[in-house]
Amino acid sequence: MKIKLNWDTGIVLSLVVFIIFITYIAFFFPHVGSQLVSNRYYEEEIKYQEIINEKKNVLELPIKIKVFISHSGIEIIFPPINNDIHGFFTLFRSSSKDLDFTQSFKILKFSKKALLIPKKFLKKGYYKLIIRWKIDKKYFYERDIFWNQNG
Repeated sequence: MKIKLNWDTGIVLSLVVFIIFITYIAFFFPHVGSQLVSNRYYEEEIKYQEIINEKKNVLELPIKIKVFISHSGIEIIFPPINNDIHGFFTLFRSSSKDLDFTQSFKILKFSKKALLIPKKFLKKGYYKLIIRWKIDKKYFYERDIFWNQNG
């Protein structure tokens, strides 16, 4: 038996395949939740020029900031500067704002210029690490991190 394929049959088959594809995406594709980056979007957009300037300040540092992922947590090494460093860091999790973590810090002039985020604050997944600090100027650093350590 020979099947004759004409325009009518082709259009109907295309529509059936398209409907099956849309149904698969709507019901069987895994859903990944996402939340808004910020509830104060407009205010943060106005202040973005300040962030651009702070990012330029980071690029001008003679020794760059370093971030290491170890078994005990996330270690941040600041450039060796003979001043107090104070600021805050945020671990931003786009999949759930319940997993976001913000904490201020102060590193004294004569102490080790390092900061450790312990693993007890981290759950497996992707984070955006945002660090804002001030020495003589303001600085802004961000980096994407994947935490996969068991603990």
